[in-house]
Amino acid sequence: MVAETYSGFAQRYNMMIGVLVCALVTNILFLILPIGIFIIADIFLVVGSCTGLHLAFRYRKESQSHIKTGIIVGLSGSVLSLLLISCFDWIFYYILAYGFDFFLFLQYTLILFAYYGIIFVLIGIIIGYLYGSHYKKRDYADKETPLF
Repeated sequence: MVAETYSGFAQRYNMMIGVLVCALVTNILFLILPIGIFIIADIFLVVGSCTGLHLAFRYRKESQSHIKTGIIVGLSGSVLSLLLISCFDWIFYYILAYGFDFFLFLQYTLILFAYYGIIFVLIGIIIGYLYGSHYKKRDYADKETPLF
């Protein structure tokens, strides 16, 4: 077993940072402009996933698999984004209209996951796979080229 050297906090927690950035960028953009082209926050999910995956791959450890890292960050970021969208909608819209009802939050969250969960997960997995294969090809091309 080889001990890896870490360059800092970002390299140690690159996947967690990627997931959090993916979810936060998606939700901040959705709060600013709550629209979607095909489903709610679809273009914002793409922008958030690309930003989070870029940060995750920028500080990737050498022992991490490219495609596995991309799929995990994309999947986790998309699920967390949908959960945060339901939290924000519940706080800003439903509490003002119906009061503080936790069962309404659970019902709204389950409805969002039933309608949009599969599409959000597929978008996260596809973008994660594309980023993973792109960075894998780029790293192998950098290793094969001579330095002189």
